[in-house]
Amino acid sequence: MINFNTDMADERRDIFKKANKLEEIPGIETESIDEGDNIKTNRVKIIDKQGEEAIGKPIGTYITIDIKDLKIAEEQEIQKASEIVTKELKELINKHIDKEGDVLVVGLGNIYVTPDSLRAKGS
Repeated sequence: MINFNTDMADERRDIFKKANKLEEIPGIETESIDEGDNIKTNRVKIIDKQGEEAIGKPIGTYITIDIKDLKIAEEQEIQKASEIVTKELKELINKHIDKEGDVLVVGLGNIYVTPDSLRAKGS
């Protein structure tokens, strides 16, 4: 098993592919959507036990919204990023709400990890 230094499924997928010289990982489906010049949505779907074991994440869909240069982004870019996050959350909620009836959305941060540190200063 690879010792991953990240919890993000898309980064784990990339590390596993590179370490094993693979184009694709059995048990994992991916989708990447360019949302504009500075925004990309990546979905990693772990569909079976083989995918789980490869990157050490449970079966499920993992979504990463990558926003380049967010700290210096202009208002319209921040608004577009906000709309994309809203759209993704609505899709997740709509997909799962009928099964159980309750949904919990949590944003956790770590000031030592770049994506999480954006609000660390002055928050």
